[in-house]
Amino acid sequence: MIVTERNNFRRYQNLNPYFPQVCDFLESTDLLSLAEGRYEIAGNNAYANVMSYISDGIAGSGKFETHDNYLDIHLVIQGKDKIAVAVPRKAKLIQEYDKNADIAFYQSEEFQVIDLNEFNLLVAFKEDFHQPKIRVNDELVKKMVIKVKVE
Repeated sequence: MIVTERNNFRRYQNLNPYFPQVCDFLESTDLLSLAEGRYEIAGNNAYANVMSYISDGIAGSGKFETHDNYLDIHLVIQGKDKIAVAVPRKAKLIQEYDKNADIAFYQSEEFQVIDLNEFNLLVAFKEDFHQPKIRVNDELVKKMVIKVKVE
């Protein structure tokens, strides 16, 4: 897992062959102007999904997700959000890996909660089981999740 200020993300560009293109996208795009939907960064190798919602999750009470083929970069465009993160050794499988959806679900009683705001981001690798949309308040959150192919 990486949690960093958004403007420091380029420091990690060598960790994945598509990170430089993600950095270029983040540095050259007015994120506030983006409508909800999918945005191509590097075709199916890196793309962004923009969504809006009111966070209503309770940390640890829902499902933690993980992905084999893509890592997730979570960042808030507007508002505040939280994401809970658990480690595999403390988690129990509750839904087998679905290859087509690239997702498996776990439960865990041990986790940490990360605050997400308009200035930071969180990179969740396969071993970073994550539960997004943890409730902060009743305000609308505009968020982007960038899916990056694991090479």
